[in-house]
Amino acid sequence: MLNDACDVEIIRRVPAGIPRNVHVACGPSRGPRRWGRIDGLSSAALVLGLETGEQVAFLVLLFAYSTLAAVALPIPVEPILLLHTEISPAIKAVTLGLGKGVGAIAVFFVGHKVNPWLVRWVDQRRIGRRIFYALEGFVRKTGVVGLLILLSIPFMSDTAVNYFYSVLNEEGRAISRSPFVIANVIGGIIRALIFLWLVSP
Repeated sequence: MLNDACDVEIIRRVPAGIPRNVHVACGPSRGPRRWGRIDGLSSAALVLGLETGEQVAFLVLLFAYSTLAAVALPIPVEPILLLHTEISPAIKAVTLGLGKGVGAIAVFFVGHKVNPWLVRWVDQRRIGRRIFYALEGFVRKTGVVGLLILLSIPFMSDTAVNYFYSVLNEEGRAISRSPFVIANVIGGIIRALIFLWLVSP
């Protein structure tokens, strides 16, 4: 039964093929009845060109895990890439790379703070001083290229590599922050694409 003129107007506008007994609320007083409701994950899926909100949730998880893996977790991120095979490898790779880039910012900050203290400590130990400065020389010579190559290898512990290059970074003089972060982003993308290519049928 039609309740008011608004209902009459809506019924007139219902396209062909849609049942005429569908009731559409005209205003806030009619309650929560609507044609459809899209939650946040589904909206994000549409924006990213994905099919479901579950895929968006997976990419958020991949990003978070990649960030933690760059900072502290010693477990490689590659096994997670095997999930949701319907998602484009490029989207997975970019998500992983961005996560590692965020984690690299924290690692660089830690290394920048630890390096001066470590220098003072090894200067009091002759053997330790020789080893430390030899490793520091390795970081200085290989630079951002060496960092990028190591981070591009699948299953490489980027946690160990990042702290090695950040702590032995001569207080940021061997590799500055921006190249350090960019190397992590690009290295993460490359290692993900290599791994997904190797396991692809």
